[in-house]
Amino acid sequence: MRNLSLSLAALGLCLSVTTATAKQGPAAPDYTLDAITVTATKREQKIKDIATSISTATDLDLENAAAHTLKDATRLFPNVHMKSTSSGNEIVIRGFSTWDTALQSPAGLYVDEIPYPISYMQNLYLLDIDKVEVLRGPQGTLFGQNSESGVVNLTRRVPDDQVRAHIFTDAGTYNTYRLGAAASAPLLEDRAYFSGSFLRHQSDGYVDNLYKDSTRAARHESTSGRGMLRLTPTDRLDLRFSLDASRQEDGVGTMRLDTGPYRSNRWEVRSDAADSSSANFTLPALIASYMGDAVKLTSISSYTAYNYEMKSDIDRTPLPTGVSDMQINQRGFTQELRLASVGKSRLSWVTGTYLGSSRTETDMNRLMQRAVARSYLHTDYISDTGALFGQSTWSIVEGLRLTLGLRAEHTRLNGEQTYRTMASRRHYTKDVSYTELLPMASLSWDATDNITPYISWSQGYLPGGFNVFSANNRSNFYYEPEYSTNYELGLKTHWLDDRLTANVTAFYSSIRDKQVREEDPSGGVGTWKFTNSAQAHSSGLEAEIKAYPLPGLELRGGVGYARSIVDDWTTTVNGVKRDFSGKRLPWAPELTYNVGVGYTHETGLFAQVDLFGAGKQYFDAENTLSDPGYQTINAQIGYHGDNWDVSVWGKNVLDARYATKKLAAAGQTIVEDGAPMTFGVSVGWRF
Repeated sequence: MRNLSLSLAALGLCLSVTTATAKQGPAAPDYTLDAITVTATKREQKIKDIATSISTATDLDLENAAAHTLKDATRLFPNVHMKSTSSGNEIVIRGFSTWDTALQSPAGLYVDEIPYPISYMQNLYLLDIDKVEVLRGPQGTLFGQNSESGVVNLTRRVPDDQVRAHIFTDAGTYNTYRLGAAASAPLLEDRAYFSGSFLRHQSDGYVDNLYKDSTRAARHESTSGRGMLRLTPTDRLDLRFSLDASRQEDGVGTMRLDTGPYRSNRWEVRSDAADSSSANFTLPALIASYMGDAVKLTSISSYTAYNYEMKSDIDRTPLPTGVSDMQINQRGFTQELRLASVGKSRLSWVTGTYLGSSRTETDMNRLMQRAVARSYLHTDYISDTGALFGQSTWSIVEGLRLTLGLRAEHTRLNGEQTYRTMASRRHYTKDVSYTELLPMASLSWDATDNITPYISWSQGYLPGGFNVFSANNRSNFYYEPEYSTNYELGLKTHWLDDRLTANVTAFYSSIRDKQVREEDPSGGVGTWKFTNSAQAHSSGLEAEIKAYPLPGLELRGGVGYARSIVDDWTTTVNGVKRDFSGKRLPWAPELTYNVGVGYTHETGLFAQVDLFGAGKQYFDAENTLSDPGYQTINAQIGYHGDNWDVSVWGKNVLDARYATKKLAAAGQTIVEDGAPMTFGVSVGWRF
């Protein structure tokens, strides 16, 4: 409570300073509800016409909030949380989460409708982004698997006849800097265009390894880039060839012992190993569209090559107990072909097919006590998916819209695994296939020009998979899909000539055959299996408001409440039978909220202040390890010139203390701390 009071007081002070200096300036940008369109529904639609809980952040929103990564951006949306730790990333929407090292996430991530299939890829850098779109609730009809809790879609700028260029650099605490550039230009007027972007990011990090005398236990280095060639040989045909590539090196030795003889303070660790991770991916894609008189044909083809490796100390102490080495390699291809109606009519629709195929290989090596004991786990599996989908909206009468949709999706998995120790070797296989039907229905009504209530019902699922990290026999190698059904009631409003928007949604989601991690006594100490032993539900609401009360002044706020509860789950802990019914699902803050204010003066001076908060969350199924919740304040002040920008910014300016991860091991508690207070300066040039 004291931290919340301090945060609100500091925010209020910043608001008073900001508004006190305000003078008459240019009109607010046309980012109101009625003006914003989204494409995450596979058709270009206005937000108010979509009967689901949806939020957006424009490029200006992201810039003003100093949102450099997708994790930064998720804080702008209620009931959206990024579980970002040294062991991986995962978008958590409405309390839907999975275990810490899962390869698949209940929330889908797309960039220009191109899937980013592995959860480790979900904390992207926001470079040359036009908009972030968030759809909450199951989106199974249009997206299929891995959209059980919702979808995040990033749209990037498309090159055209306008010449644009932007160069920027940041410098901040902990020897942090960013250097980036983005440009686009026509190659042949009205027929060919090119765009490219580049980003280099480096930081020493904020964690010291006292044992290794290293100040770079959380170091970071990354390089990423993108290029696009766009061809429009006719006024109806649009071809976009793109290539994304990224390479990242991190120090991930950020987990400290909070109890015991080797305990350490915040942002300090004592480890005999220099934990590290590396990730790189290459993603070429082709988006082709043809605009007919009555329909639009769209083809989206993509190929993903992703590699990840992490080396870490097993016990997080100076003792040479052992190390682990994890590797993930995936190659995959996706193809979507769809038709959509164009123009205004009483019936609008979209229908299409989807094909996806991927091969994933993982290796998990554990070396204990200087080769006294060693285990090796190699997994190789192929996933093939095919789907047919369709969704249509019928305008029953003026202002009353009924939407129905259905997806039929078939998945086939073929996996094999080899488990080897110094004394034995096991090899086993598993082949499975299943077909899912994913329906949806919604009804929305324009009660007035300003008020649109809606109701919706939808289903989604998280696909089954293989235990690639801790299986050691065929019985604990595979787990089944998880299913959800969502009921939603919402209200979308806009007022004062679209200068004020306010939306609220209430929801209830049942989760059947919840994928959970359990001890496997048959496998020996430290063996985990993943099962479908739990039933759960998530219920709550989210509300957002955005206003432009004066020229140049923007106010924004949002609050999300998601109570994710286990309804039925009996398991075993340390050989003792336990009933976890009534426990909270881990990695799911019950409360998320944000308040922001930004002002741009006609002279070019601007300021932005944001408060972000998260409520209590648990890190284990037993609900014994938790973080009580926290609030952070970010602030930025600067100047927009004719073709240049400069700003000074701070993140977590009150230095709020919180944990992003906790776990219990050998009777001790291990903690990963959240980021401390940081400051920096940014300079940019636009041409």
